[in-house]
Amino acid sequence: MNKFIFTILFFISFGSFAQQRPFTDQAVAKLADNYNLGLYAQIYNQFSPDAKGILTEESIIQLYKENLLPPLGRITTWNYVDEVRTNANYIVNFERGKMRLKIAVRKDLLITYYEWLPVKPEKEIAAPRNTALIKTSNPKQTQLQLHLDSLARAYLRDPNNSSLSIGIIEGNTVSSYFYGETKKESNTLPDEKSLYEIGSISKTFTAALLAHAINEKKIALTDDIRKYLPGEYPELQFKGTPIRIVNLANHTSGLPRLPLDLSSSPGYNAEDPYAHYSKEMIYQYLKTFKPDTIAGARSEYSNLGFAILGTILENIYHKPLEELVKNTITGPLKMNSTYFDVPESERAMMTTGYSDESGKAVSYWQLAAFKACGGLKSNTQDMLSYLKANMANTNPDFVLSHKETDRQADFSRGLAWMLSPFRGTINVWHNGGTAGFRTWCGYIRDKKIGVVILSNSAEDVDEIALDLLSFSLKHPAPAGTK
Repeated sequence: MNKFIFTILFFISFGSFAQQRPFTDQAVAKLADNYNLGLYAQIYNQFSPDAKGILTEESIIQLYKENLLPPLGRITTWNYVDEVRTNANYIVNFERGKMRLKIAVRKDLLITYYEWLPVKPEKEIAAPRNTALIKTSNPKQTQLQLHLDSLARAYLRDPNNSSLSIGIIEGNTVSSYFYGETKKESNTLPDEKSLYEIGSISKTFTAALLAHAINEKKIALTDDIRKYLPGEYPELQFKGTPIRIVNLANHTSGLPRLPLDLSSSPGYNAEDPYAHYSKEMIYQYLKTFKPDTIAGARSEYSNLGFAILGTILENIYHKPLEELVKNTITGPLKMNSTYFDVPESERAMMTTGYSDESGKAVSYWQLAAFKACGGLKSNTQDMLSYLKANMANTNPDFVLSHKETDRQADFSRGLAWMLSPFRGTINVWHNGGTAGFRTWCGYIRDKKIGVVILSNSAEDVDEIALDLLSFSLKHPAPAGTK
């Protein structure tokens, strides 16, 4: 349903340092030595006092001992690549793979910024698009607009990608920028009403509905999920501990990402993989499912978990999810173009989705019983309204959905929303993806900076979103900027 950028650690404020390499070389060498010797507590001591205020020694030990060492082995070599703004970049070679390390240090060699990322193979583009010919609404007048333009054109250089619709909130200023074509060779630039499948961002809507039900005291996060399911599920527990509502909402239920019989069930179509799977099939699957660990012990992203959560909300209110979303979220926010099923009168506004690998048009997904985890379609205008309301915590449902319910070594979750350390603050976000679309929605807590990105290609837009947030933090818009 979506692709996550695999970031082992992303955090901490940074300083304005030039020519860092003499210091970062020494810091990376020391880090590699401590790691190879198993001196994980010594790695923790390499961080600045501000960094230690965010990190714990236990999280560093878990990161290196449990997350890095088992799959990758020891560090063999490391190589300086370049320096971008305040960060130095390295390729770190392990016994069984390699990672990219972005790092910033003080002159006393204490680490202030630190991020592990996968080494993403450079995509070979056989016939890159002439980016000068890409249509856009961007006037390219401000620093941000010029920076955004470079990111968008780099993404659309690949002819497999078709368009980008980007919304940015900076304080009270809301702006939108559009690139490319809603359908290849149509010469039609997207606008604020162009519709995209938003994939797993739909989960945040389901989470808001759950928060609403909690605030109305119709359900509790600690409730056994079996309380709201028809029939008997005697095996749906581990050593007497059941799966609770909160475990569905923060992906700690122990349920698999998808039902294991999804692709073997009658009617399965790889081009529309969820369309055949009914609510009754979910119930039947749960009757045979046996957890292998206590709920809450392990974080494992689960579309199935959110499909069950959507079903539970329908069972509580005795109303379809479409009606619940409209009554509780899209109606009050006047999001008049956000749908599970796009009405006939609006279908011309749907952009065509494309495979990022072949560049060919792909089918829209029918999510059926999985609509709660990824079935919504929306546009930039509506998603900016949604993002703005979440940033302002305009009602207690949004407030509750943003509260931390689970903490892992390198990130936390609220109800659906990811809560990631980012440049000394917290990035509240979710992304989404279907066969032909990639999307991102999120904001920096307490900074009044938010981004929405909609693409009608299956290539990730996460890096564009993070780059824009980082740029906006470093280059805040002048007061009164429109």
